[in-house]
Amino acid sequence: MNKEFCSGFGRYHTDNPKSPKARPFVGIGYPEICAIATNPSTTPKQLAQWILASILLSRSKSAQMEHGEFYLLVVDLDHNPPPINKVAEFVRLACRGSGFLIYTSRSAKENCQKSHVLIPTIKLTGYRWMLAQRVLNDLFEQAGITPDRKTEDANQIIYLPNRGEFYNFIHQQGSVFNPLKAWHPALIKKHQGIEAEKQARAKKATSRPARPINQGRSLIAEFNATYSVEDLLIQAGYAQKGSSNFRHPNSNTGNYSASVKDGKVFTLSSADPLYSTYAHDAFNVFVILFHDGNRKAATLSAGDDWLSVGNISWNKHQQQAYRESRK
Repeated sequence: MNKEFCSGFGRYHTDNPKSPKARPFVGIGYPEICAIATNPSTTPKQLAQWILASILLSRSKSAQMEHGEFYLLVVDLDHNPPPINKVAEFVRLACRGSGFLIYTSRSAKENCQKSHVLIPTIKLTGYRWMLAQRVLNDLFEQAGITPDRKTEDANQIIYLPNRGEFYNFIHQQGSVFNPLKAWHPALIKKHQGIEAEKQARAKKATSRPARPINQGRSLIAEFNATYSVEDLLIQAGYAQKGSSNFRHPNSNTGNYSASVKDGKVFTLSSADPLYSTYAHDAFNVFVILFHDGNRKAATLSAGDDWLSVGNISWNKHQQQAYRESRK
């Protein structure tokens, strides 16, 4: 594979010209990543190198979904992970003997082998990649292995090999994987499920009493009126007990430590991403669980994909209203 993936250094690396710390992204090829895996350096995480699954040099989720070219499927295992030799056995079966790279993360220990899996693929567009990524994570879950579902975001960074207390890797030579052929029935089913969710959201939105367009309700207020905290927790993989108690996906205790009251969720578990001194409304849950705390990205996604006015997205309606006001 001669493609170079979008890469940067440190979680906050940006090429946004408005940022005083803006730096261009770089490209790195799969063979170079495999070479790094054989003898990785020890780098503080705030400086560590990462990649995206796409060759487009952008960290914008919308840009990646629209213009990205994806050549990797990835798995991030950090919750009760099996040893990487067991992970390799499963990947060989799931991906029909195609090539892959597995390496432990910087925080891995011998008895807790947190790891990343990289699977080179044929060229995939943003939507097809997202479908394949979801199917891959489903396969891991069905095997009793819990993946981090954030890898289903087109702009989710994956840190490259970085030696910690314990390090190991497995590089499997093989053909480039074609998920469109290998997983065709599962991809179709996943697509149908996504379309059904869209229709359900649209039906829920249109079933609410019509509001005057000039009411001036903010995007956040509209989001909170449209989506419940409970719905978002379920979509994020939380388990529910009764009507108001929830357990986050990475729970090691099995306790249902999060509770919903008056449209907000509060959790007692410090391992829960929602852990805070205050309760979260639906939009804040959306920011934390669906966009890793990036409020700007969540606002853009909510306006583009989750909210609508009539038959157009919230953002497009706002743009049209602005143009009309300028006439």
